[in-house]
Amino acid sequence: MQENAVLVVVEVVSVEDAEGLRTYSKRASELIGPLGGVVVGHGAIPVDEEAGFAPLVIQRWSSEGAFRAWLDSEAYQPLRQIRLASATMRVAIVPISAGLDA
Repeated sequence: MQENAVLVVVEVVSVEDAEGLRTYSKRASELIGPLGGVVVGHGAIPVDEEAGFAPLVIQRWSSEGAFRAWLDSEAYQPLRQIRLASATMRVAIVPISAGLDA
């Protein structure tokens, strides 16, 4: 059974170390491509009178398994420590509807 592509939505809730977060963002962005992901968007523009989000990053992965393999990869572990020390984030995996993952 083939897994469908997913979007990973990351919300930066709070920043404890701005320089550390910049380091993490740069290095993580460089790492995801070789491991199967791509950043497809970042930022968060509020709509009309609706409550806005904190800054968002949206990644596209070939599958949930590919994303989880990246999280578990040896190359990501030092970055994980930087992320945990630098910011509080919320992360969600959003399956892409069948027919849209081409």
